[in-house]
Amino acid sequence: MVVAVALLAVLLVADRAAVTYAENRIATQIKDRNSATKPHVRIAGFPFLNQVAARHVNKIVVGAADRKLGPVAVKRLDITLYGVRLNASYRASTASRVSGTALVGFAGLAGVVGMAGLTFSADGPDRVKITADLGLVTGTATARVTSAGHGGIRIAVISAGGIPVAALGPLRDIILPLPALPLGMTVQDVGVTGQGVLLHLAGQDVRFGG
Repeated sequence: MVVAVALLAVLLVADRAAVTYAENRIATQIKDRNSATKPHVRIAGFPFLNQVAARHVNKIVVGAADRKLGPVAVKRLDITLYGVRLNASYRASTASRVSGTALVGFAGLAGVVGMAGLTFSADGPDRVKITADLGLVTGTATARVTSAGHGGIRIAVISAGGIPVAALGPLRDIILPLPALPLGMTVQDVGVTGQGVLLHLAGQDVRFGG
């Protein structure tokens, strides 16, 4: 009985050591491919050594904060990878499917627009309120937020109160490109929360380099 318990403890320690090592390897791999800093990586499922033996991990959860996707600052990026194949070096080689979310804060939107005196806030599940203080022109406008194809955000003004629509110029219809979405993901849907614009991302048949 004592021997069995001791053996179980050794296997448990080995399993947790292996999963920690693999998480660090995959985090480094994603960093090298997509960013300057390592994300947080968590491999789901227990025991892990069984998954290593099969070279197949059911689910890996990746989280990162304060990233740049092209010109857009992202407050939070959360990605889940499914059906991940591992090579002999504990590095991911392919993932059958990925899904995730990216939160673009209102300050990030204003920063990309690049016009002083504009602030953004939530105004519904798919709308933002734009408050402008442009010196001679002040007021608010309501804009609808949608995806712009598979790799961007569109912010189109649908009503203006106190702001002459002509005074908005190019702000009437803004396209924010996201050319650096991770792991070949594309924008599937866009929503507005109290914290900013939430992008729903997806991809499939991802191949990792290295």
